[in-house]
Amino acid sequence: MTSQKKLIAFMGGMIDEEKNSNFIREMEKECRDNGYIMLVFGFSDTSTWNQERNNCEMKLIEIVSHLNLTAIIMQLEFIKSDYLIEAIKALGKKKNIPIIAMERETQGCINISMRYKEGFADMVRHVIDEHGCRKVNMIAGFRGDHFSDERISAYKQVLEEKGIPFDEKRLGYGEFWDRPARDVTRQFLASTDIPDAIVCANDNMAIAVCDELIKHGYRVPEDIIVTGFDGIKKCLFKKPSISTVEPDYEDEARQLIELIKNSRGYSEPDSKVEVDFVLKLRDSCGCRRSQDTLSGEDVTNLFDSYEDVNWAVTNINALFSQTAHLESMRELSEVVKKSLWLWERDFQFVCVYSELLRPEIPEIGEKEYTTFFSFRDEVSSEIGKSFDADEFLPDFEKIIETNSISLMIIKLLHSGNHIFGYMVEGTRHTTNRDIRRFEELGMTLSSAINNVVANRTLARMHREMEKLSVQDYLTGILNRRGFVNELHRLIDMPFNRNRYLTIYSIDMDGLKHINDFYGHAQGDFALSCVAGAIHHIVNRNGICARYGGDEFACALITDYPVDLSPDVFRSRMDNVLLTRSDVQEKEYEITASIGSAYAPIDYNLNLEKLITEADKRMYEDKKLKHKGKVRES
Repeated sequence: MTSQKKLIAFMGGMIDEEKNSNFIREMEKECRDNGYIMLVFGFSDTSTWNQERNNCEMKLIEIVSHLNLTAIIMQLEFIKSDYLIEAIKALGKKKNIPIIAMERETQGCINISMRYKEGFADMVRHVIDEHGCRKVNMIAGFRGDHFSDERISAYKQVLEEKGIPFDEKRLGYGEFWDRPARDVTRQFLASTDIPDAIVCANDNMAIAVCDELIKHGYRVPEDIIVTGFDGIKKCLFKKPSISTVEPDYEDEARQLIELIKNSRGYSEPDSKVEVDFVLKLRDSCGCRRSQDTLSGEDVTNLFDSYEDVNWAVTNINALFSQTAHLESMRELSEVVKKSLWLWERDFQFVCVYSELLRPEIPEIGEKEYTTFFSFRDEVSSEIGKSFDADEFLPDFEKIIETNSISLMIIKLLHSGNHIFGYMVEGTRHTTNRDIRRFEELGMTLSSAINNVVANRTLARMHREMEKLSVQDYLTGILNRRGFVNELHRLIDMPFNRNRYLTIYSIDMDGLKHINDFYGHAQGDFALSCVAGAIHHIVNRNGICARYGGDEFACALITDYPVDLSPDVFRSRMDNVLLTRSDVQEKEYEITASIGSAYAPIDYNLNLEKLITEADKRMYEDKKLKHKGKVRES
């Protein structure tokens, strides 16, 4: 796949987290200014994946492998599997393109990282130097986490630098989120030695700490100073606003593009670039500045985002209510087209594995993927063109050459490790809400497809179970229940009114003898032969069943009465069996006793009476045959 525009692949997880969204938006600007398109591949998990999880995420790397890329960027804060990292590096080596590792130094890559340690150290120095704090507590992230440990190291370094002894009791672990941070705060307050300041390893914990302190009657910053780290927008919306350390995403994006421009291939040993942080000093440390006040635009964007979330929740619920009981992928595609107007952006594309559609659309062909939904040039469409994996998506080169989009996001559609396909979205001047909406759409579509696949599987299983409940396991023809049900259905059909129903009762002769002298396998063979012969005789005009054991029944519906004698019916069975060499080779005969009865199909028809009459005549035939054998002997 070739293109005039240069493609950069960005691979990371949790792309809708604010700091990742901020970075992606700055990269979009730099790509637009420098003739690049960034393809963001969003991994679905950030934990240490097991092999099964890796196999799912490896599909994204396979998709990347078909693209003509200029560079690959790995966001290693959110890719914790060495297996995946090595696979991405191997791909870069094969393509002879640079691999840029963000946030974790990796051999064989160009390494770029924020000066996390220095940024956190600057904030600790600020509360000591500018505010005179000596009792400085810290809430870190997870125990053993690289980023958490680095900030602990910075904290200890500054304490030593300022001549303040480190006290283990002043360090707690808030696991980078709300509830554990509140627990640690309560532990600090339970001590008789109340801190002057609490420095937190991220903003979410700092916000939780402020809320917990205020709940316990402490003033921030008058009684206790609180600071965060990461520079998320939420810090401005809180009261008090949170002092934090904000990455310089604009400088990071600029340096990344310069690295890609100047790179000459895969191998860039020992190269490393660092990006600074900026202190954002606000109410929570007592240093509020005018530029850190919410603007009218901030308030408007916040309101618009809130309103958009409400609309999204409403429409997600509506989509699920429409798809909860669907069994058809084709119908789901139609529902998606009608429902996704809320998510429509400049470009949207959803494809699924063609095998998911073949049960409904046999003519779909052998190509791996099929378009499930698309929105392009203000036009939306349902199931469309099929294509192979190496195409990425149909008309990709034309799309990127004729469109001003500088950013596309790609996400797998899957449930657990079961992949259904993938989706692509492109926007101009992407917002954080756009990225979050994309994640919402991916989860919604994945769940909807999973519902349909599960419903379709359950429906098929139900049909198979239903078939088994009315089918004889040995011979494949109907059992007694199936025979009676089908007979009632045929009798009730208006088309069959005033026609004639003939019931045959058939009992195989000598089954016990065959079982005793030749074995049960031969007995089963003989039963299957009788069933096959009966089915052959009545196939066009009726139905047949094995009632159980050696008992069979069949029914014919004809325009005129049919009164075949047992000998005639037996003769027709013999003619069928004579065509089978495997029957002729046997040392035993396959014969049957037969009785029949017929009646017109009208309101006076008594089905039970008709079956009883056929049974009676079958036993009469059996007695006559038995008497004949006695005479011969």
